[in-house]
Amino acid sequence: MSGRYKKVWSDYFEGGIAMWSYFGYNYHSYLIIKHILSQLDVPKNGKVIQIGTGIGIAVEMLCHLYGYNRVVGYDIFNPLSHPNIKFLDTNVSTPKDKDIAFLEIDVSSMSDAADSRRKLLAWAMYNVKKGGYILTNRKLAFELRESPGYNFDIIDLYSFDVPELWKNVHESRLNTKVLLRIR
Repeated sequence: MSGRYKKVWSDYFEGGIAMWSYFGYNYHSYLIIKHILSQLDVPKNGKVIQIGTGIGIAVEMLCHLYGYNRVVGYDIFNPLSHPNIKFLDTNVSTPKDKDIAFLEIDVSSMSDAADSRRKLLAWAMYNVKKGGYILTNRKLAFELRESPGYNFDIIDLYSFDVPELWKNVHESRLNTKVLLRIR
């Protein structure tokens, strides 16, 4: 491993950013999948995808809920060798998947990957099926809402009455996320 990937690996997996606890059971992806996704009418057919899997805890929960055959995760690392996580550098390309029922976009952070997230969200608008959902950054969703040609509803996470979600909103960063329902 060399170059950019080596630095990211070092930062996240060799103690620099303490990834092992950062993307754990209190992270927004896992909490939303565990407590909210089951309340949504996610289409019965289509892929269930997470882009930016961290260590894979949320992907495993998706597999439990929707089956291993529907779920795929994408990231530049797969530290626990999860069978459903595939390599993807979103700075270079987007997934080839179409007919997506649920998609989460959680690559890097907004401070260093806003353009990559914008590109993925624009790609998602053409590949998430009608009635499907996208979990994404609140700021980007409101930006995209101003763009012509996109047809979606924004669902704020605070509209769900699930106390477990709000125990430590600063750690989970739930306040920075929204769900989009494609019309």
